[in-house]
Amino acid sequence: MARRVALAAVGIVLLAGATTYVVALNEVGKVVAALGETRPVKVAPSVLAPTSKGAPETLLLIGNDERPPPKGNPDGAVLPHSNEMLLVRIDPSKPTISMLSIPRELQVTFTAPNGEVITNRINSAYTYGFEDGGGASGGVKLMIKTIKSVLGIPVINHVFVTNFKRFGHAVNEMGCVYTTVDKRYHHVNEPGGEQYFEINLQPGYQRLCGKQALEFVANRHESTSLIRDARDQRFLLEVKAQYGPALFEDREEFERIFGKAVETDLHGGSQVLDLLELLVESTGKPVRQVPFHVTLLPSVDTATPEQLRETTQTFLGGTAAIPKQKLDHEVSSARRRSRAHDDAPGLSLTPTTGGELMQARSEAPQLRFPLEYPRVRNAFAGAEPDMLRLYDIHDAQGNSHPSYVIVIDQGLLGQFYDIQGTTWTNPPLLSNPNQMLHIGSRSYSLFYTGEQIRTIAWHEHGGEYWIENTLTNNVAPREMLAMAEQTVPVISPRGAHVTPGPPTQRGFNLPPREPAATALSSSLAAGVGFVSLGILALLAVLVCSRQRELILLREQVATALRLEARRRTLLAAGASVQRPERASSGKPIRRPWRGGIFARASKAPTRATAVERRQRPLSAADVAITGTGEPATTIYRAENGRRRAIRAGGGIAIAAVLIALLAYLLRAEVLASSRPSNPSVPVAVLNATSTPGAARGLAEKLRTRVQLGEIGDITADLGSGVYVFYPSGARAEALRVARLIPGLTPKVASIEPQVQSAIGKHKEIVVIVD
Repeated sequence: MARRVALAAVGIVLLAGATTYVVALNEVGKVVAALGETRPVKVAPSVLAPTSKGAPETLLLIGNDERPPPKGNPDGAVLPHSNEMLLVRIDPSKPTISMLSIPRELQVTFTAPNGEVITNRINSAYTYGFEDGGGASGGVKLMIKTIKSVLGIPVINHVFVTNFKRFGHAVNEMGCVYTTVDKRYHHVNEPGGEQYFEINLQPGYQRLCGKQALEFVANRHESTSLIRDARDQRFLLEVKAQYGPALFEDREEFERIFGKAVETDLHGGSQVLDLLELLVESTGKPVRQVPFHVTLLPSVDTATPEQLRETTQTFLGGTAAIPKQKLDHEVSSARRRSRAHDDAPGLSLTPTTGGELMQARSEAPQLRFPLEYPRVRNAFAGAEPDMLRLYDIHDAQGNSHPSYVIVIDQGLLGQFYDIQGTTWTNPPLLSNPNQMLHIGSRSYSLFYTGEQIRTIAWHEHGGEYWIENTLTNNVAPREMLAMAEQTVPVISPRGAHVTPGPPTQRGFNLPPREPAATALSSSLAAGVGFVSLGILALLAVLVCSRQRELILLREQVATALRLEARRRTLLAAGASVQRPERASSGKPIRRPWRGGIFARASKAPTRATAVERRQRPLSAADVAITGTGEPATTIYRAENGRRRAIRAGGGIAIAAVLIALLAYLLRAEVLASSRPSNPSVPVAVLNATSTPGAARGLAEKLRTRVQLGEIGDITADLGSGVYVFYPSGARAEALRVARLIPGLTPKVASIEPQVQSAIGKHKEIVVIVD
């Protein structure tokens, strides 16, 4: 039975593996067929490096901005050139996926196919390779060589080429994409005016379909190259966020859309399989947007060898995990009253003007929910006035949701961020927050792009509100949180108007992403699981032992049966030559058989756990009967109670050891939680309340248990309670300090060096009473 079970298990594993392999090959075949709908990009192996299973791969996406001449302008055709060059690095050994956009205005030097040395924008390499008789493959070949030469990237494995028309069709077939248009985009080509890609988009979070999505990602004016590339990356990230979870269920549809949208060198089954395996391993990994270090000039972008080297190193080797202990900076510095004149790092925020608030109050009655407006903003001199737009967002089912957007110009070229509100309770933008933060009566949802905050959202008054960072995420997290905290209704529920004012200096810290402490219940569950595994191991040993004894018993019984059969044959042959005895009736007399093995064996046990075989000296009859030299009689006896008692005692001993280990671990945790050791880090106690002596009273209670530092007063608005802030590496000490504060449950959070410098503390734990 054991052999059968093992064989069945192996068979199931092999069958499941074979089924998975067949399904995988079928999916690979579908992908290959989908990619075959467009002409392949033929590039020599010396240009595109071959791939191997499990190795990292670098992919290049090229957006070909080739356009026919518009109506009425036969000479206005746009030659093939790469409007977008996006590198993606997928490394199974790294926790993130790197994405790097190459500025199309980057000035480089390359050699054309005809041998001419050319200094021009990097996107012109595609044009030169295309026009010199190479077609699309020639343009791709020269582009890859130029990128590898300029950036020093050793290998590019695959390339994908799309154009505007295919891109628009793909977006439509997917079902459009929800994204935020950060500002008003509008340009119409007028006779005699500047001629470039026409665009007409209103700001706000909305559903972009083919033509509008193309206008958004293809616009290359009114901003820098870095912002243009960031716009494309944000759109691609929105596509990944909205359609990534449904990719497997709708894989056939996505394969068909993708195959029609791109031209690629990827057509072999083995190449597709390697890439699919790599993508499966990278499922769920965050995308890290790598900045390209350039110097922005009016007509071109330049980069020094050091800038190029730094960019490449970050792209290839800088895919570090998003730090869990780091997130992010404080909202504002908490200052002591006695040091209010010092240079503490403050907020770069300016008050909202009265005219902007008045306009918002005049528009607010048109909405069915409160219009919240920021009282402060991150804006520099020369910034354009705010733009307030009321509109409707249509969800995937076609339902309309009243909404508004406030576009704020930061004052730098192309840098706009947005404050929005809507009655739509679950827009795709606000799904799956990275972090939650509770301040006052609000709970904020924080959404990160890499290490930067992209969006801060909150829910109140029946509406969803959020602040979305600029395309390059250049508004500091603490300033975004300060603006979110002071974004309030322009008309309060009681009808009172909100008066603008300067930002309040608040000492909130964004809580670090630290793993949750192991609770007593978790330790208990882990211990029970450990004991269960030990018991299972013991039972497995006993089962294997019984199985071995059963096998031996079966062998003995089989031997006995063979001997019995042989003896019956020999005795029957001998009886045939003898005259049988007859009774008076003339019938043979039947006597009971007493020569069989089982008749001569002692009574067999009904439940034997072991077999003891006892042999007697061999006789000539034994040899003649068995022919094997084995004794003719085998006796089976049940195991004595001594071995059974030994095994039972061993099992009890193992269980006792496991239970004792579990009790020791639980006792150690209970003692650690109930009897904290005295912290060794100095502790400063500061009072932020209006009650004199509050800090000193608490310090007196801690004096015998901690090393006290300064005791004084500060100006901070943290909310009622006690707060324990700790420097880097002192979290365990801060938790001990929190346990020593009687009758209270302090809030424990990290504090950054800048804040400690602002309040005059260095490498100290700071307790603030508010």
